[in-house]
Amino acid sequence: MSIHGLILEVRVTGCRKLRDTEFFTRQDPYVVVEYATTKLRTRTCTDGGRNPTFDEKFHIPLIEGLRELNVIVWNSNTLTHDDFIGSGRVYLHKVLTNGYDDSSWPLQTRHMRSAGEVKLIMHVDVSAMVRD
Repeated sequence: MSIHGLILEVRVTGCRKLRDTEFFTRQDPYVVVEYATTKLRTRTCTDGGRNPTFDEKFHIPLIEGLRELNVIVWNSNTLTHDDFIGSGRVYLHKVLTNGYDDSSWPLQTRHMRSAGEVKLIMHVDVSAMVRD
């Protein structure tokens, strides 16, 4: 079945148990969703700490052969570069099969250590899929 041209709705609801990159203040996380050359960014959750809430929705046109998203979580800094918190892959198999996926996805540091998780709710209209 072809997915080309279908629209994937991704709602970034929030994160849990994020790795803390701040020593004296609460971190200000945001999430970047990447799909092919598309990069979408949530707003910064000021003082969001380790368990920020975003509840932001994105619409992404799907491309045949590309069935995963990348998510990257950053801590926003005003005077220095933003700090990398963690990243992870989001596989689209379940949403492309059922039309819906309400899952939490693990995040890892660059050294493959746990960095928390990101919660996504994804929808796609599977009835619009074209049979090959």
